[in-house]
Amino acid sequence: MLIRPPLLLRLALFGVIACAALTMLPRSAAFAAPAMAIYRGDAPAAAGAGRRIELRLKADGTMSLISDYRNNKAPITEDGHWNPISVEAIDVIIERKDGVAVGPNTLHFVKQGDVLQTTAESAAQFGSQGLQLRQTKAAAPPTAAPVVGTANATGSWRWEGLVSSADKLAIEQPERYTLDLQGGGKALVRADCNRGQAAYKFDGRAIAIRISGMTKVACPPGSLSERYLKALESAVGQRIRGDNLFLDLAGGGGTMKFARAR
Repeated sequence: MLIRPPLLLRLALFGVIACAALTMLPRSAAFAAPAMAIYRGDAPAAAGAGRRIELRLKADGTMSLISDYRNNKAPITEDGHWNPISVEAIDVIIERKDGVAVGPNTLHFVKQGDVLQTTAESAAQFGSQGLQLRQTKAAAPPTAAPVVGTANATGSWRWEGLVSSADKLAIEQPERYTLDLQGGGKALVRADCNRGQAAYKFDGRAIAIRISGMTKVACPPGSLSERYLKALESAVGQRIRGDNLFLDLAGGGGTMKFARAR
């Protein structure tokens, strides 16, 4: 006669089997979270076939870089987060290696169509030709950061720089170029030695800014006052990453980067 074990014993046995199954999951199970975009490519090596690299940029701002050295060993996984620097560039920040914290290592990429290419600053880590990764899964481009609302963008911001395909500008005195987004679509603007007001409107990720009532003081030579105001009025898109606000400019004008004022 078959003797059935008690119910509690059967549940305990099921739990042991389930835990054992979880520990045997392949490394790829770590990437079950939906990915925004997947890029793959090969990094050459002085000897051998080199390594196969897969980069996953996720919608929540995190990323995974998986390197298969083709040596019959498990791939190495590096995790961290990624930041859109402009409509044509992103930074990938590595913070963990196979789950162990490491000193942050930033990789700089430029985007050309469906290809990510390391810049000169990061190319040396992958040989003389750098690293080129091609998008393999149709998804939103890296520049499509999570939608943010007006409540997150309100507050005072300092202009830190402008990045475009033709120029890279760093602001030496960001406290002299500010944008204070207030409630009700109103804003206060400081452009070096001039101050004024603006009206702004959000529509999802889109933004429109109109400057009004600026003072007309003649600023010292080298001032970026006029350029700053023109850039603000050409902004068409906005996104927030941590304590940074990015404004994308129309017509390939690049991206303005702001830091939240403390």
